Amino acid sequence: MRSSFGDIAEMIRLAYYPQSNIHRFLRIKKRCSWPIRPVSIQKKAYQLFLLHLSAGKITVRLEDSCKMRKKKITLLLTAFILVSPLSAEIVYLDGDWYIRQGFEPAFTSITSAPQRLGPEGFSIPHYFTEPAIRPIQAVWRKVSYPVDLSAYNDADYQGWITLRYAIPVEKIFSPSKDNTMVHEQGARILALYSGMISDVSRFYVNGHLIGGNGQQDPYISGSYLHFLESFPESMLGNQETIHLTIALYRQDQFKLYMSDSRLQIGPADEVLSQYYAEEIIAFALLSIYGAVGLYHLLLFSRRRLELHNLYFGLFCIAVTLYWFFRTGARDLVFGHSILLRTSVEYSLAFTLGPLLMLFLSQFFYRRHSRIGLGYAAFCGLLIVGTVVSPFAIKSLLLAIWQLSALPFLVYILFYVGREVYRRNTDAYWLLAGFIFLCSAATHDILAARGIVNTPHMGRYAFVIFILGIAGILANRFVRVHNQVEELNQSLEKKVEKRTEELQNSLQEIQTLKVQQDGDYYLTSLLIKPLGGNFVESKNVDIDILIRQKKQFQFRRWEAEIGGDLIASHTIELQGKRYAAFVNGDAMGKSIQGAGGALVLGVVFKAIISRTQKSQAMQRMSPEKWLRICFEELQNVFVSFDGTMMISAVLGLVDEDTGLLYFINAEHPWTVLYRNEKATFLEDGLQLRKIGISALAGGLEVRTFSMQPNDVILVGSDGRDDIQLGIDASGHRIINEDEGEFLRRVEEGKGQLDLIEEGILSMGKLTDDFTLLRIAFQEDAPLQEDPDPNLINTWTNLKNGFSNANGQSVKEMASLLNHISGLRPYVTQKEVLREMGHMAGRWKDSNLAVKVYELLLDRFPDDSDSLFRLSYQLKLAGQYSRAADVGEQLRLRDRDMVKNLINLSDCHRLAANRDRATKILKEVLILDPENGNAQLLQGKLGLEDSLSPTG
Repeated sequence: MRSSFGDIAEMIRLAYYPQSNIHRFLRIKKRCSWPIRPVSIQKKAYQLFLLHLSAGKITVRLEDSCKMRKKKITLLLTAFILVSPLSAEIVYLDGDWYIRQGFEPAFTSITSAPQRLGPEGFSIPHYFTEPAIRPIQAVWRKVSYPVDLSAYNDADYQGWITLRYAIPVEKIFSPSKDNTMVHEQGARILALYSGMISDVSRFYVNGHLIGGNGQQDPYISGSYLHFLESFPESMLGNQETIHLTIALYRQDQFKLYMSDSRLQIGPADEVLSQYYAEEIIAFALLSIYGAVGLYHLLLFSRRRLELHNLYFGLFCIAVTLYWFFRTGARDLVFGHSILLRTSVEYSLAFTLGPLLMLFLSQFFYRRHSRIGLGYAAFCGLLIVGTVVSPFAIKSLLLAIWQLSALPFLVYILFYVGREVYRRNTDAYWLLAGFIFLCSAATHDILAARGIVNTPHMGRYAFVIFILGIAGILANRFVRVHNQVEELNQSLEKKVEKRTEELQNSLQEIQTLKVQQDGDYYLTSLLIKPLGGNFVESKNVDIDILIRQKKQFQFRRWEAEIGGDLIASHTIELQGKRYAAFVNGDAMGKSIQGAGGALVLGVVFKAIISRTQKSQAMQRMSPEKWLRICFEELQNVFVSFDGTMMISAVLGLVDEDTGLLYFINAEHPWTVLYRNEKATFLEDGLQLRKIGISALAGGLEVRTFSMQPNDVILVGSDGRDDIQLGIDASGHRIINEDEGEFLRRVEEGKGQLDLIEEGILSMGKLTDDFTLLRIAFQEDAPLQEDPDPNLINTWTNLKNGFSNANGQSVKEMASLLNHISGLRPYVTQKEVLREMGHMAGRWKDSNLAVKVYELLLDRFPDDSDSLFRLSYQLKLAGQYSRAADVGEQLRLRDRDMVKNLINLSDCHRLAANRDRATKILKEVLILDPENGNAQLLQGKLGLEDSLSPTG
């Protein structure tokens, strides 16, 4: 058997170096082809194979890093599978170490061990080494593990240091329990695991190099990397002591470090088993933490208001990633990218405290703690500094964070303890988890600072913390579940009863709504034919816009209803065509307002129909017709005793001359749009609403002469009552500036659709909104003077009149006939006025009447000529007509005293004493000292019965 093992060993050696003697390799291979041996023999053969494979492997130079790493993985896996423990155990390398500055290969030899050197560093005789107290070379210094290398780091030492450690082989393999034969002991495989070590490192066993991290030249840092390597027992030779030499090299800014509590040596199978078991446990725990974090992030994605799920999920993910840096797999990911690895690791550590504090503040109070936000800002600055700074600054920032973390953990315990004091049931479970977590975190910080030398326990304590959170959620779930069960037991019947009541109520409401919508719809059908534009004229163009606030659907019909009404019709008065219109806004909303609009529409429609059929109505003047219309509406609405009133504008437009007659009963002011400028026609209140029994002021018909391309706009108050927004107290902000409508008219150029668009751009409608647009001769061409020489003709003729004679009257009558045959033009107005005045001076009342009738037919806005017509009719003995014309002027201007005196006299001459007396009273109120009024009072025989205020 020995020769066979020798052949195998020789063949393995030649397999690594076949170029030395290929023929000898083949002969040995042929000679070793023996039949199958017993299992024990095969096992020893495999062990011997591994022994020589490892022995050959360690002769490879460190520069062949790629080949060495592949062979290392093969060796470790093979050793882990094939080698079984035989009464062996792992030894942790704590206790006394020896350290010296610098490094030379001679420092690694057995003869250079500190115990075998004299005071000057030379070897001493063997018998001097036998006593218990052995001299120690002065350059070697005894230290205890964990080794404190801060003196070298603080002094910014650059170079090598050497550390030695000796351990008897019998500590690993106990001879009392090991029944292995002597020739089999060399086949055993050992392993060394350093934990984290820094910076460049080399490991020697009894003078033989077994591996290392990093590189000196060119410099490649091995800062805080793990080292795990196996080596055969044969490397020890015949020594009964393992002499371990560790050389550490520092260059640049990375620190020396050798304080990991996991530094150990032992049988390869046990070292590997323990290493991979820890890795598996670590990744199992990390998987749990990561799953918990992702679960809470999923909860947050479904319920965005619960921010505590977001912060707790991020906290779990950050902890998972941070503790990944405590595993050996970290080196496979980052390799020698030390700065990148350090930046990520430190940044993750800095996020843990803020995320935990934000989670607690949101969980307990649903708000962000000021201290938590402040600490988050502080850690954010640390993260930024860590990313952009060199390694030395990173280490300083880490130390600052570690110093701040301990008081912050105390504050978190106080934060949770305060909730426990307030008897918050969820805080009890959370406190238990935090006690474990904070204890482990404090321990890990102390271990990282080198104060204690024990493994990090935070990842295991975090399980308790997770169970505490799970207890909180479970407790909350059970509490809610119990409440739900109680509610289900007591509320099921109530819910059914309440549901039935609600269904009955809903059915009743639905029935009432259908009936109400039916009433709305029928009312809208009644109102619809009463409103609208029925005017067809070549000179007057009328457009309407109606937007009722109440919109509804009845069955398949959609409609709207409100209190606003617009109606326009064509009528004929005194032989001339007029466009009669009304824009009314009834009091109340919805059906109440619709009732007022319906009454308004019915009465107005009745007056229009009566006018179109009655000759007596058609003989009325426009002013009198408007007075009759207003009085009928007033009488109807007064009968409702104040429960139904309307604001309205009633008006007539002369289709030939464009003269506008209108009455405004507390309606928004009428707007004139002329030459791209919008202005109001009124400047104050004229009448109160229709339906008020005591009217403020007398009825007065206003007139306005429209020019070609003029636009008149009449609208309800919905044009001004625009909701601009909501104030801080939740109240609506309503527009109160009436001038806004003028600006919208100018922006919309007098067009209804553009005006509506501009109003809606300001805000929302809050009331019924209606607009009536009246345009006179829109886009009409300019009119030319039909007789440019008329003024010259009249001047020459006037200068030739010496006195009133037949020839003069005949010539004036001839000119009057000539003018009547011309198309109306503005220059004719002044000529006709002068002709009327001259005929009056001639005492030719009949001629004067003809002149003024032609003048008023073409220019009906001339109130002075209307007065003179009434006066000349009185002189001509036409007292009734004179009174009618005077009444017409009185409706235009109730304060014209001379007209009132003439009108009273006309009624006196027409034997209408009562009317004459009433009008004379108005004169005496306006001008008590008027001589003509006093004279008329004497003619009526009323000197004693009338007073100035009567």
